[in-house]
Amino acid sequence: MKKLRIHLPLAFVAVLFLFSCGSEKETPAWKHNDNTLRVRQTAAITTLNPLLYRTKYESAAFELIYQYPMGFDYEKVELAPQLIKAAPVVLDITEGDYKGGQSFTYEIHPEAVWDDGKPVTGRDFEFALKAVFNPKMNLQHFLTYLEAIRDIEVDESNPKLFTVFTNQPYFLSFAGISNFTVLPEHIFDPQGLMKKFTLNELTDPAKAAKIANDPALQQFADFYNTPKIARETVSGSGPYKLVEWVDDQRVVLAKKKNWWGEKLAGPYRLLQAYPDTIVFIPIKDVVAADAAVKDESVDFAPELDAKLFTELQKVDFVKKIYNFETPPSYVLYMTTIQNRNPKLSDKRVRRALAHTIDMDLAIKDLYDGLAERIVGPFLPDQKYYLKTMQPIALNLDEARKLLAEAGWKDSNGNGTVDKTIDGALTEMKLEYIFPAKSAFAENFALLMKNNAQKIGVEIVLNGLDPKVLTQKFKNGEYELGGRAAQALPLPDDPKQLWHTDSAQPGGSNYARFSNATADALINKIQVTTDEAARKKLYEEFQQLIYDEQPVIFQLTPFGKMATHQRFEPVISRMGASLQHFKLKK
Repeated sequence: MKKLRIHLPLAFVAVLFLFSCGSEKETPAWKHNDNTLRVRQTAAITTLNPLLYRTKYESAAFELIYQYPMGFDYEKVELAPQLIKAAPVVLDITEGDYKGGQSFTYEIHPEAVWDDGKPVTGRDFEFALKAVFNPKMNLQHFLTYLEAIRDIEVDESNPKLFTVFTNQPYFLSFAGISNFTVLPEHIFDPQGLMKKFTLNELTDPAKAAKIANDPALQQFADFYNTPKIARETVSGSGPYKLVEWVDDQRVVLAKKKNWWGEKLAGPYRLLQAYPDTIVFIPIKDVVAADAAVKDESVDFAPELDAKLFTELQKVDFVKKIYNFETPPSYVLYMTTIQNRNPKLSDKRVRRALAHTIDMDLAIKDLYDGLAERIVGPFLPDQKYYLKTMQPIALNLDEARKLLAEAGWKDSNGNGTVDKTIDGALTEMKLEYIFPAKSAFAENFALLMKNNAQKIGVEIVLNGLDPKVLTQKFKNGEYELGGRAAQALPLPDDPKQLWHTDSAQPGGSNYARFSNATADALINKIQVTTDEAARKKLYEEFQQLIYDEQPVIFQLTPFGKMATHQRFEPVISRMGASLQHFKLKK
């Protein structure tokens, strides 16, 4: 029998107890009994633009509004049809301009429409591809998975049928194309600026160079980057629509009435949508998150602080309201190092900094043991993970030795090592930026600061708003920084995080790591479809990253989720499918 969490006069409680003991089932006295899912996020949503988002908090929201040909099925942890009737037909191209590549043929559901009733067609997918290949859009992080694309053909007699062509094999082409957001051309390009160009003109380097300065490209980019697309004109084909947005307080999505996907939801799991309303509530502070859970102000808290997660489970009434789960995550935590900074360009300096951290102790004390240590760029459960990489241990003597070998010594006796760079005496003083309000990030940085001081390295801590932090990483305007990188339940393509092409503003190689051997390995990985051969390349790449130490790998956390017991969610290693949170009967 569940205890009721209500406050009543003692005499009335006694009477209630006598009358309720004979009943077989009590009606829980939840704070809310509506079909609204309230989701706690650790950062506020700043955009619902599906190409310009930067955080998983924003993607969690816009994925309920916009759709993909194929989305991730959180229950089966695989790609499944969403906007399309069935998985694409994939063929090898054996002749013609794209010989050696592949073709991918898709057909969109006949019922699929945009909010204004216009049909979703292959032209919309073509437009989305042209938008991302527009050189003025600065979207290099998408091109990693799409750069093999050369053209698209939309069937004139049935515009819902279309074929995408690549000019070379790429082991993630299927996933990259199938899981790319479809956008409404008539809404996002009302002037028809991108109609002027074919996709091939944008994807073929020689042709793209000829049109690079066409003013229409910049005009479209200027329009697309306005708040109008980010929050004023939010209109998709998915089950939910934006109904309220209060900065730093909440973003509210409501399920559409008579949504086209409802009638197909039986055979297509990714078209099932249960909550009537989904509210995203930014609660950055740990104390505030604690209060929100205890007050039932949130129904789903997916990223609880480790210590808070542990403490909440010790509170009796909380355990009767929430279920607590710890699924593994597809997230890697790291201390990112600006490799192009003169103080940090020597790999011996970077390895010395790695030796200042007792990572196992950090996981135990700062993360309550709810994480697994990592020492490389891939998650430990990947089949190609290089198990011979030994964790870098706390070793201050070795750190001092490496600094000295790199020319860093305390020449002026002030306690901080220094070195002459470009004719000027430079002290080893480093700024460490991290997300403000993150207890783990701050405490980890403090742990590193205290040990670094013992080897003559001064670290200054600077907690920043996540938006400011992200911008500094994007621009390379930092020295050290704590961040997380999201992975996918797919074979890894290291290009986005580690290739020289991504080491520029707009790219996601925030460490600005640049290595010709690493680039060559990444290029080979991309075109190697044989799994055994790709495994060897992965291993070589991991060893190189381990030796170069472009970042300090920390851990991969376990998910720390609290879910209100009135919901039955779909939760997997990937995370949670918000549209699949279903009220218990």
